[in-house]
Amino acid sequence: MQSRHANALSRRSVLASMLATAALPVWAQSIPTNPDVVVIGAGSAGLSAARTLIAEGKSVVIVEAADRIGGRAYTESETFGVPFDHGAFNVMGPSSFPYLEMAQQWGFDLYRMNGIGEDVYVGNRRATADELGQYDVAWSTMRSGFSKAGREGLDISAADAMPDGFGDMMFAGLSETWLGSMDYGVDFDSLSVQDWWQFADTPSSYMVREGYGTIVKRMGEGLPVFVNTPATHVDWSGDGVAVETPEGTIRAKACVITVSTGVLAAGSIRFTPELPDWKQQAIGNLPMGLLAKVTLQFDGERFGLAQNKWLSYWVPNDTPAEACYFLTWPFGFDIMIGWVGGKFGWELSAAGRDAAVDFALGEVAKIVGEDARSLFVKGHLTGWAENPLTLGAYAAALPGHFNARAELARPVGDRLFFAGEAVATPYMTLCSGAYMTGEEVGRSVSRLLG
Repeated sequence: MQSRHANALSRRSVLASMLATAALPVWAQSIPTNPDVVVIGAGSAGLSAARTLIAEGKSVVIVEAADRIGGRAYTESETFGVPFDHGAFNVMGPSSFPYLEMAQQWGFDLYRMNGIGEDVYVGNRRATADELGQYDVAWSTMRSGFSKAGREGLDISAADAMPDGFGDMMFAGLSETWLGSMDYGVDFDSLSVQDWWQFADTPSSYMVREGYGTIVKRMGEGLPVFVNTPATHVDWSGDGVAVETPEGTIRAKACVITVSTGVLAAGSIRFTPELPDWKQQAIGNLPMGLLAKVTLQFDGERFGLAQNKWLSYWVPNDTPAEACYFLTWPFGFDIMIGWVGGKFGWELSAAGRDAAVDFALGEVAKIVGEDARSLFVKGHLTGWAENPLTLGAYAAALPGHFNARAELARPVGDRLFFAGEAVATPYMTLCSGAYMTGEEVGRSVSRLLG
């Protein structure tokens, strides 16, 4: 990733430009109809692409279907009385990247997540030293199976990459739950080993007290974003593009598309002519995985659980993902942020908030005792599964189709460009990766326009 940026504007220079323009007012309330570029989606990638293009002297319009900017990075304080990230919450990436630089420059309160540790339970007791050793062996065995397949260039499912005997290990289910449904939003039978193998190291990993979404929102201040303005039709049959919205048609020389693969697959945006077969195949081979948060608020009781630490527990190997693992008391807040993912995450989301909260609270009660129910205040389930503007959390390449990420990233007709977490190799699924793709696409479009 860094090599692709080597000959372009440095991140620091682009960041300086962002900070200089952050206080500018949004452009005129009527949508400009003839910008150089129209960007669809005001999430991390769309805002980054627009920033880069504007820094290069191009005129830009961003249309956003939601009533806010930020996309899947969204922080609010109404639900629990403290900043709560519905989506991206971990500022994660290489040693230095724009969001980390912004957070530091703006004085945000960061807490380093690398190596925070994990409390592991077996039923209602902490795992013994011997059991933790067995957990380490299961985890190492799983990773060795992935690494072997990755080195050999195999694009097979995680399930098919597991060494013989892994399924008989005591903590195989716990390990599989973390790396499959909790990391990638899919179960092992739907996880491409190459997605794991090609993912880069993330030496920077921080929680931010004010919320990740707050950083993204501040980064987007002053940009020409028009919310509540969905793109419904993109006509690229001519020399440029014509993007239809309820507020009128925007004609531009190029279009940057940053919506999720779930939205693209659903046909929410119509294309004329239709996207070529290879592009549609790439979209189909990158379905959305699901990682949903089931967050529980308590009345101040900590149950002997440490602040800013992971909490997991043994699960049967034959139903590994039917679990909710937690981050306990982030920044000392009275909440436990739980995650459910993969098929089970979809099922719980379909069942609704009450069912999801009841499940998560039940899992906590099994660990700390039934008193947890009387000390419980309220719970919340994030709605990415049914949100028509996402239809999932992030894209997961089907086994055998890791190359779909590169295919989705390929421009169409030098007019349609694609950015976002789905094409953010080697930082796919990450908000920071989406930002980097926006930078890269912004520069590519700028060079094309001259």
